[in-house]
Amino acid sequence: MSEKEVSKTDRGREKQLRLIGCLLLAAFLLELFVFNFRTFQSLFFNETVVPADHLKFQDMTADEAGDLYLAEGQGVIYLTGLPELPGTERIRNVRLEAELPEVADRPDEAGGILTISPYIRDAGHDQYDPYAEHVFHPQIEDSHFLWLHPSDPVKTITLSLELSEGSVLRLRSITINAKRPLQISLLRFLVLFVILGVFYLLRPASFLWQDTVGMPKLRSLVCGVGLGACVLLPGILLDASNDYLKSERNFRPYQMLAEALDDGQVWLKAEVPQALMDLENPYDYTAREAAGLEVDKDYLWDTVYYDGHYYCYFGAVPCVLFYLPVWHFLGRHLNDAFLMVVLLMLIYSAIYLCCREWAKRKRPQLPEGYLLIISAMAFLGSGLMSVLGNPDPHDIPRVTGLAFVLWGLFLWMRSVKREEKGIHNGLLAAGSLLMALAVGCRPNLLLYSFLALPLFWRFRKTDEAFGPKKRAFALAALLLPYVPVAAGLMAYNAVRFGSPVNFGFQYNLTVLDSTNVVSSGDLLVMGIYEYLFRPAQWDCVFPFIVEESPALRNPLGHSSFYYTWNYGGLFATNLLLWCLPGAWVERKKERSGLYLLIPAVLNLAVNLCMGGVAYHYRLDFAVFLLLAAGCAAAAIRDRLEGSEGERYFRGFLLLGLCLSFIFHGSFYWSGSLREGNTELYYRLYTMFR
Repeated sequence: MSEKEVSKTDRGREKQLRLIGCLLLAAFLLELFVFNFRTFQSLFFNETVVPADHLKFQDMTADEAGDLYLAEGQGVIYLTGLPELPGTERIRNVRLEAELPEVADRPDEAGGILTISPYIRDAGHDQYDPYAEHVFHPQIEDSHFLWLHPSDPVKTITLSLELSEGSVLRLRSITINAKRPLQISLLRFLVLFVILGVFYLLRPASFLWQDTVGMPKLRSLVCGVGLGACVLLPGILLDASNDYLKSERNFRPYQMLAEALDDGQVWLKAEVPQALMDLENPYDYTAREAAGLEVDKDYLWDTVYYDGHYYCYFGAVPCVLFYLPVWHFLGRHLNDAFLMVVLLMLIYSAIYLCCREWAKRKRPQLPEGYLLIISAMAFLGSGLMSVLGNPDPHDIPRVTGLAFVLWGLFLWMRSVKREEKGIHNGLLAAGSLLMALAVGCRPNLLLYSFLALPLFWRFRKTDEAFGPKKRAFALAALLLPYVPVAAGLMAYNAVRFGSPVNFGFQYNLTVLDSTNVVSSGDLLVMGIYEYLFRPAQWDCVFPFIVEESPALRNPLGHSSFYYTWNYGGLFATNLLLWCLPGAWVERKKERSGLYLLIPAVLNLAVNLCMGGVAYHYRLDFAVFLLLAAGCAAAAIRDRLEGSEGERYFRGFLLLGLCLSFIFHGSFYWSGSLREGNTELYYRLYTMFR
């Protein structure tokens, strides 16, 4: 390397170090002055400790040690005569110094906290003015402060207390206008640094808008991996600290099925009570209640009951591939949350690789920045963030099937050699095997296998490059992997329910009697609204996103349908889908978006007619709607290339990516973290206050 090249390399490294230093400094300044503004605000406060004669208690008794006993975990503290105390002319906060010796952070419920409801009588309110509910945790310094903005002077402050468990409050002191100590959060500092780094990388002059997909570089791959880490790593770390996910739960279908299969039987080993077998219609929840049968005590909830046995109605493939080997060889059960993390990493990788492979073939001049945005928004908008924030056994077959479909689709695309010179039969067969295994997770995922038709249609003709013999081998590689999987599934169903095509979901023991479900036209209309167009509900309080479940609101008629919680429609929460109407700009021979759109829409309809409306059902179709929109977005960008419109379109996609991060990132906190690690949840809560 010449001296000139060495000098240029050194200057490049020096520039990178300066950039990193500037980003670190900006993150530190934000952490110091923005997230610690309360510290600087309180520097000018005059602290006043409330004397004992100005404290009155209701529903609380004290012992010799000074511990206060709350009646049934509830009590009231009155701060009286405040105008008589020096330094209370203006009251801006109340600091509570206390211990909760009997409370504990338990994984099965939100515990270890004291809930405080403050009420104030001041110059502007002769009656008590209620303030927002406040959570006190002894280990979280910021939770000790109640920040108030009353009309001076304040006459009385009332603190209504409720313990999560126990009845003892060890009160040390109550301080008016307390000074807040400086609280530097390393986690928050690192998050700010990463966010600033992402904004820098996505700036207009970034190499991401100069490098194209057709000329791959290592730095582009690093950016793809880094973006995946930004999306997945927070959820993985939170899951690792969530004790609820590590505890033994009542609902563990795949673990029970693994034990049964290991003993050579297809029904679960739990004994069916005679009272359930004697019911005329055991699938009627009301009839089970009338017979005095209690959930998880007298019968297994959300399992299939048929001909005197319990069965697991989930697809058997995840159990056979993952749960059964772990149980058989290690003698322990596979943790659902651990498997979910692995599957989501595979899904993100598959989405990114599918987008890259498609772009290399159809849009080689597409800048890397667009590829990263489309793949990230497809993952974020699919609903997988809610799965990572709250891993649930119900989602294992959906997520496993989605991983198989996406990797199968990628292998199918890779099997087609460049410049249409033939097919790699090995990759083709591997893709077909994964597509077939997806059906063993969720039968409706079979619809995506028909993507083989447009993908391999051009090889239907006999020519010199792809003659009859090669075509026969390719057809065998495409179809034969389905045979053993289909035979196994049909035999499994025949043994259980006497029919090779009966998967048994209609015999499920839950609230809904699936043997008498009737579909209707208004269900389809309302379901499309719920899945696609329902506006999201926001709150200014952590975790910001509001869960809604208007199960009976059906303005089109009086028919009822299955409905669980929902957070908003796909079009209302994913700006990428707004590109779908622009799919017409795709060239005539490139209908990739349309091919993805058809099975996705059919899957939406199947889920509505056979299941109903549930947020996790969108895992079957949302990502393919978003990938179709990504194809349309790439086509729109091609039409706008070099114009002023491209700059605005790029800004639109960047805005959509930011909003998607904010919205779908909220799912990390809105899941089981509050029950699984209450202290961590409220540490995060105070970080956003």
